[in-house]
Amino acid sequence: MIVIIGGTSGIGFETFKYLKSMGYKTLIGGRTNPVNNSINYKFIDVSKEESVKKFFQNVKRIDGLIYSVGITAPKKSIKNFDKDIWENIIKVNVTGALLVLKYAYDKLVNTKGKIVIVNSFAARAYSELSGFEYTMSKNALSGMVKQLSGEFAKDSVVINSIFPSMTLTPMLKKNVVKKKLNKITKDIPLKRIAKPIEVAKAIEFLVNKDNSYMTGCGIDLNGGKFLNG
Repeated sequence: MIVIIGGTSGIGFETFKYLKSMGYKTLIGGRTNPVNNSINYKFIDVSKEESVKKFFQNVKRIDGLIYSVGITAPKKSIKNFDKDIWENIIKVNVTGALLVLKYAYDKLVNTKGKIVIVNSFAARAYSELSGFEYTMSKNALSGMVKQLSGEFAKDSVVINSIFPSMTLTPMLKKNVVKKKLNKITKDIPLKRIAKPIEVAKAIEFLVNKDNSYMTGCGIDLNGGKFLNG
C-alpha cells in the first residue's frame, strides 16, 4: 500500500492517478474528500496530532509513504512579518511531516518501506512567488530528510525528496496570471513549466521496490533552472 498524504489535489493527486495506472494499491489522506467512490480516501489533518494518530491506527500496511502537503504565503517585507502565519506554515509543512513519520514508522519498518517528501525548488534557491516563511519551511524538510536517512538506515527504511520547480497544477493556473507565468517560463532553460505527471513519475521511481540504495537524496525537476545552495 502506498499512502499519499496530501493526495487530494495538485502533485499529490496526479501521483495517485499515475500510481493507480501502474497497478499500485493506494490510500489518499487529506482534509478534502475527492468525492469519488473509486478512491480509497481517509480524512487527516496533519496540523492535529490526534488526527494523524487516528489515521494511521487503521492502516495495516505501508510499503511507501508520500508527504505532499504544503501551504504558503505571498511575499512581503520582513517588516510585515506575521508570527501566526509563520507558525501555521511550519505546523503544516514541517511539524505535520514529523507527526506523519512518527505514526507511520513502525509500519514502514515492517515492510522496509520507502518515504518520499515532496519538497520544492525553493529549498535549493529562491521562490518566485512565495514568502520567506515557505522557503524556510522547505529548507527545514531538507535537513529532516538528511538527518532521518541516517537514523532510518538501521531499519532499512529509505527516505528521499523531490525538488520540483513551479508545476502546472490547476491551483497554479488559477492563482497566477498568465503574464507572470510567461515571464517565469522565459527564464527556464527548457522554456516550459513542469507538468504534474513528470513529477509523479519521479515520485514513483523513489517508492518503487527496486529503489533499494538511494536514501537521503533529492531529485531536482526544474527544467535546468538550478542554483547551488
